[in-house]
Amino acid sequence: MFLAMIKKEIKQLLRTRKTLVTMFVFPIVLITTLSLGLKNMMSSGDIFGSGEKYSKVYYTIDDEKYKEGFFHFKEAIEGSVNIKFDETSSLDEVKDEVDQYDALVYIDVKSDGFDIYSSKNGESMKTKIFRSIFESLLNEYAVYDTVGQYNPKAFEKFVENKYDEYVVKKDVGGVRDITSAEYYTFAELALIILYVATMISESVYKEKQLTTINRIRLSKTKETALVGAKVLVGIIIAILQTALVYVYSSFVLDVNWGEHTLKFISMFLAFGIFASVIGAIAGILAKNDTTAAGILNAITIVTCFLGGAYTPVSTLVGMAGVNKLMYLSPIYWINTAISSLLCGIESNAYIIALAVPLGLSTVCLIMYFGVLRNKGGIVND
Repeated sequence: MFLAMIKKEIKQLLRTRKTLVTMFVFPIVLITTLSLGLKNMMSSGDIFGSGEKYSKVYYTIDDEKYKEGFFHFKEAIEGSVNIKFDETSSLDEVKDEVDQYDALVYIDVKSDGFDIYSSKNGESMKTKIFRSIFESLLNEYAVYDTVGQYNPKAFEKFVENKYDEYVVKKDVGGVRDITSAEYYTFAELALIILYVATMISESVYKEKQLTTINRIRLSKTKETALVGAKVLVGIIIAILQTALVYVYSSFVLDVNWGEHTLKFISMFLAFGIFASVIGAIAGILAKNDTTAAGILNAITIVTCFLGGAYTPVSTLVGMAGVNKLMYLSPIYWINTAISSLLCGIESNAYIIALAVPLGLSTVCLIMYFGVLRNKGGIVND
């Protein structure tokens, strides 16, 4: 009976042209459009800016002891990367700019060292890199007793080496920048897979609407078989979508999935399970198809926005509030994990990208079968 239900689902899927277009044609159009249209947004060059566009650092010097050394540091930084230093009288004057990410940091140079103030909303990627360069450089500089014993050219070279170390090797862009084709191939694949939830929800609701669910119950087939069949079909769709995007992106967009291809596929498989589970349960519990579609569409929009499917994650980091909420999105972890793997960065994002959707799927199933169903649920209405 279970196999018959799966066969029925696949036949219904193949008969619905609108669904086929949405699931398999739209991803290709979306990925191609964004990869080409937003190409310039993803090519960053100098991470701190280029040309007339630069990053700003504010500073205050309260003690003459470190003044000469700090200015050597300032000149070395400005000569190596696109950062400009502006002196200010106090933190209060520039605090709002730093909090809103219009400036990287505020540095207060004192007789006993220095303090760095960064945005209260969390440090952006650029701020973290600057802080790493700054602290490493001053630690290195502290080895020397006087500025005169430190070769200014060597100082500037040290800045360049640190920039290479933190940007070229440790930046989220890793050994190289993530291209727009790479970023939007994976981000939009996750977006499209999430829309599987709405399709599965509609399919489940139609079983109730057409009263075919009554025949399933009369056949003494367990309700878990119905949910399982719908979920399995959703997973099959996610696998087919991933395979399609893999072939298209590899041969048309020249995206190299690299040695981590199986890891990428496993993340999208886990995400497909999540989408299918919430879709099936939403369809069973829904009073009407409009309610289910509305809730799932809202979940999809929020999850995709926070995950960087609409706007690159690097842009979201600078949005106060959003840069905290984005950690709740499974798509954020997928994007982060893929960027890390592509660029050879050691990270636990891959494990999280697997654990979050699978964990949420487990919680949803336990809540439904362990709580709602034991109470009679809505399914028996």
